[in-house]
Amino acid sequence: MFTSTRGVRAALTGLSVLAAGAGLLVAPTPAQAAEHVYGAIAISQRTGNTASAINYATATAAKRAAEAKCRASDCQWVVQMDRNCGAVTQQPRTLRWGWAYGPTRRSAEVTAAHHSGSGSRTILWACTAGA
Repeated sequence: MFTSTRGVRAALTGLSVLAAGAGLLVAPTPAQAAEHVYGAIAISQRTGNTASAINYATATAAKRAAEAKCRASDCQWVVQMDRNCGAVTQQPRTLRWGWAYGPTRRSAEVTAAHHSGSGSRTILWACTAGA
């Protein structure tokens, strides 16, 4: 128990500093505040058109935007991204498509190329903010 007002004042000041410090730990940084940043890639396998849409607030908005930008009646989204990267590849001889997402452009491209086959080339890649 404290016997002087100086001791009580010091204890209260210490608690105030501790509480203020705890508040700083809890407050989100701008990067943490945006938990999700969505993107999508769409392709038309008939025409070969591709399009990406990045940095949307919802996955649905990103998918719809990519499909609209693709400009073909058969465009469909094939990659959805959330604070990461996506890529679409195609094997030039077989015309086989591959697509993937990953934490980096390179990882998305490598995985997509694995799906489309040896000798594939990257047709489109995109990364959302925070990737």
